[in-house]
Amino acid sequence: MLNSLHAADQLAELHDAPPAWETPAPLGQRGELPPFPVHALPAWVAEHVSAVTEETQTPLDLASCVSLAALSTAAGGRAVVNVRGSWVEPVNLFVLVAMPPGSRKSAVFRAMTAPLVHAEAVLLSRIGSQIAEAEVARHRRPQVEVCRGSTTITQNRSRKRPQRLP
Repeated sequence: MLNSLHAADQLAELHDAPPAWETPAPLGQRGELPPFPVHALPAWVAEHVSAVTEETQTPLDLASCVSLAALSTAAGGRAVVNVRGSWVEPVNLFVLVAMPPGSRKSAVFRAMTAPLVHAEAVLLSRIGSQIAEAEVARHRRPQVEVCRGSTTITQNRSRKRPQRLP
């Protein structure tokens, strides 16, 4: 049957065809990477990135990637993309920076996220009392639970076993 389909000729033709892909480079060898496009960032972000890079003597890519992550965090669900029709997706970035130990990643991370930490502290000071009141109210409110066919009332702040009602 294979002879009638000329399978041997077709296999020979496939083996003689040029490869569809280039030969992969061995692991550990890579070409020169292009520089991070800092010019694509807003001017104030690019200035901050450049200043942090100079102060910490770290690669421009490190501060740039962390700045994008910080901006994504700050946007936090406020920006969406309308893909088409009613298909809407939030704009999220998942950033991973991998560098050897001792390459000052933590210093850059602290410098780039300091504005976020400060904004969070300001917002918390403004509404901290409201958060505390809501927590207290939530722990005081009794909850009704159904356990094995009978109703029990428990208090959130109490870690005792529920008491059965008559």
